[in-house]
Amino acid sequence: MSQQTVPTSSVAESAAKPSVVFSFHPADLVGKIMGADAWRTLDLAADYDRDDAGNPAVVEDFRDPENAERVARADYIITGWGAERLVDVSVLDAMPHLKAIFAASGAADRIFTDDEAKQMAKTRGIALSNSGYLNGLPVAEYCFANILLANKQFFRAERMYHEQRGWGAWVDVQSVFANVGNYEKTVGLVCASSRIGRRLMTMLQMTRLDVLAYAIDMSADETASYGAVKADLDMVMSQSDIVSLHAPDIPPLRGMIGARELALMKDGATLLNSARGRVVDHDALIAELQTGRINAILDVTWPEPLPSDSPLWDMPNVILTPHIAGSTGSELHAMGLNVAEELARHVAGKPLKYREEY
Repeated sequence: MSQQTVPTSSVAESAAKPSVVFSFHPADLVGKIMGADAWRTLDLAADYDRDDAGNPAVVEDFRDPENAERVARADYIITGWGAERLVDVSVLDAMPHLKAIFAASGAADRIFTDDEAKQMAKTRGIALSNSGYLNGLPVAEYCFANILLANKQFFRAERMYHEQRGWGAWVDVQSVFANVGNYEKTVGLVCASSRIGRRLMTMLQMTRLDVLAYAIDMSADETASYGAVKADLDMVMSQSDIVSLHAPDIPPLRGMIGARELALMKDGATLLNSARGRVVDHDALIAELQTGRINAILDVTWPEPLPSDSPLWDMPNVILTPHIAGSTGSELHAMGLNVAEELARHVAGKPLKYREEY
């Protein structure tokens, strides 16, 4: 990030503003997440130190004596990916003015080392805010786009077109792709009550697709409000043309999609995983894919990245992308703007839009 991209406040203006410290790992993430709009918003609300190069100073170790003065006067922390388990009780003791922590990621509380530090912050009334909703939007968009493309058999068509250098002797598209389309098709969501799942269901209402939703914490009426039908996992797996996974990586859900569930899928159906690799039993997935009966679009795998000898690399019925569904490139700026706007709200005494309860 060049020095020119960071606005500069006058000394008189900055003296009256609260102090912010940035904590990202690696440190250069701050320049990727904070776009021009974020800097402008933040510069109006707060002051922040710069390093010798003129870029915003980033604290990667709150216990480092070199950061002591900066940490001691901080009113706010802006944090994000990679800045985890950095703040313990001793750090909180060294930050008597800390009022809130804003995360350009899905969870602000990951910055705490343990429950003791978290409880101390809660007792002191330190507010938390995260950008999980903003980070989830690109994931929902990724899923929405791939659902439409998979139902059109876009990936198969693209391969065939390249292999034949055109159609060669012209292929009757209506015969070869007789079952493609986004009409009279069903999409099933697993763990549909997640932020991403809810957003995706909202987007799918713009289509003519039928939607089944598996979510134990959503009623039939709430599910219907998203244009979907509440279903159990077996129904989603067996009746959907596309099964989209939205489960978190927590021990009870690891391997929840195994050989039994995969065997329920329709011939020609597609498994779309933009959630976490470990929610799928990958040995079972590879075995099912090797039959050629189903397809998969995998933005996440386990392990990640895949070993170079994984059979998934060479399967014609598998699309692999390198964990790009979440905020990437310009999409990072939405999260940067969010933390700047949230901080400005807090400074102005307004309610936070994306408060994180803890």
